[in-house]
Amino acid sequence: MSEKFDLVIRRAKLIDEAEPVDIAIRDNEIAMIEQSIEGAVVRELDAEGRLTLPGFVDAHMHLDHAFLGGDAKYSSRTIPESERVIRSGRQAVDFEGLKESARRAAKVALRNGTTAVRSHVNVDKLFGLRELKAMLELKKECTDWLDIQLVAFPSGDPLTELEESRALLRRAMELGAEVVGGQPNIDPDREKYLDIIFDVARDFDAKIDLHIDVSNNPKDQTLEIYADKALEYGWEGRVAASHCCALSVYPEDAAKRVISKVKKAEMSIIANPFTNLYLIGEDGKPNGLTRVKELLDAGVNVACATDNINDGYNALGNGDMLLAALFLAYQKHLGGKEAFANIIKMGTINPAKATGIIPNYGIKEGGRADLLVLDAETPEEAIVFQARRLYVIKNGKVVVKDGRLTF
Repeated sequence: MSEKFDLVIRRAKLIDEAEPVDIAIRDNEIAMIEQSIEGAVVRELDAEGRLTLPGFVDAHMHLDHAFLGGDAKYSSRTIPESERVIRSGRQAVDFEGLKESARRAAKVALRNGTTAVRSHVNVDKLFGLRELKAMLELKKECTDWLDIQLVAFPSGDPLTELEESRALLRRAMELGAEVVGGQPNIDPDREKYLDIIFDVARDFDAKIDLHIDVSNNPKDQTLEIYADKALEYGWEGRVAASHCCALSVYPEDAAKRVISKVKKAEMSIIANPFTNLYLIGEDGKPNGLTRVKELLDAGVNVACATDNINDGYNALGNGDMLLAALFLAYQKHLGGKEAFANIIKMGTINPAKATGIIPNYGIKEGGRADLLVLDAETPEEAIVFQARRLYVIKNGKVVVKDGRLTF
């Protein structure tokens, strides 16, 4: 009896394979990968030797305030200025408005080839759990075309001083947030803040993803304390640090020491080239992008993410992982076949590992059928020339064709 498939992608060029292959999909899984596949097929797509990737995984986004404050008039924005803009935007929108803006952002990401997102969600004294409840509803509504993982983010609240904020964080985890987030640099006692975070994570058996050292100050070395705490609590492989800008200006000996601890803690580092270039630090310069090359050379899992979509923190953010890849290559002066292949992996394999959103992620037999066909033959061509997204396939179904949603 011949095999039966829902979809077969013909002549797909995989990033680590010399020759094109056929990829057969049944239900929402990859059933077979061969040079030539025969059998009954409901639908066929011909990739014509073009680069075919697992769908992008955006490991750091803020869906809950997408499009809020992006039209505010600033020639440049510091973090305090951006926070005021976001606060004003949050106050101007209701529950349904939040969902609608976030849904719009989710569709923008999908059109750009992103099939899974880790979104930090404000959980703070300003609006309590309103944003989280809205994003939990959105997550259910998007399940057919986008996987969303939610991080409870006590954004501007110093947890060591506010019992209300600590209680909100725990309540957010009870309601369905999957990852414990936070921003220890804003707290007067960073070490105690981290203890609170790890206690919550331990109680809910959850991963942790924190905004760390978002500055150009070499004295901001919270990343080292964070890595130490991960080892102390036995949370290796379950921790991620986003931004880590200050690492770029550490003295060389300090940078090597901290990177060694990050590696030992099996911590993932998530770089955000868009927003870190747009925001202005206290020294009047854009916050530096973390030490991508040195981290990769040390064997650290490094991901690239888009962070903000047209909001108060980045009015130019557009949720495009391929453009973020180009920005990262520019900022870190990367080039060459190996470098471009690594950058593509920073938007696919690496963030999938960092987040664990899709356990069976990747182009392999039995893998989730989340795929992206680009109008390019190599990673370098895809990034440098910003290839069109020809097809985005989610759960085995074509959801985007030539940049347009099909649903």
